[in-house]
Amino acid sequence: MKVHLRLDNSEDADPASSPPLGDMLTAADGVLSAALQELALPGILPPSAEISITLLSLEEMEEQNRLHRGLSEPTDVLSFPLWEEDGEFRPEKGMPVLPLGDIVICPEYVRMNAPSEQAFLEEMALMVAHGFLHLLAWDHDTDEGRTAMEAAQEKIRRALLDAVKAGEGSVEK
Repeated sequence: MKVHLRLDNSEDADPASSPPLGDMLTAADGVLSAALQELALPGILPPSAEISITLLSLEEMEEQNRLHRGLSEPTDVLSFPLWEEDGEFRPEKGMPVLPLGDIVICPEYVRMNAPSEQAFLEEMALMVAHGFLHLLAWDHDTDEGRTAMEAAQEKIRRALLDAVKAGEGSVEK
């Protein structure tokens, strides 16, 4: 199973806030592919999956949060899964490439909670991991769900950071 990420920057998103994401997203293909193999039901997935990641400005994220969650405030990450049904991951069978859904991240909001570049990268890895799990119908609406999701997202976050550190996401060697 291979996961392919597509990164979109909104016109209003601060381009200076996204460079650390480049290396991580390059590494994320492999990390998320391995996580998907481990977390999804065997035999139901096609050989390839796609995830769209969009970076939005504070204003754009506030609008998306208002539209989809009824909260008139920005947030760090939103996920829009395509295959969640009654809280379960139920993808269609027989597709050559499975679109998993969209992850929307607000780097400006994330940066407010990250005092350094390393902290920012760590938080962005957490946002990717958190958003990815929501695409697979994971949720944190119960204590049990929250505990399981936190453990899984920490494992993915750590793998993303390790891959970047090992240079697996580096465009320039």
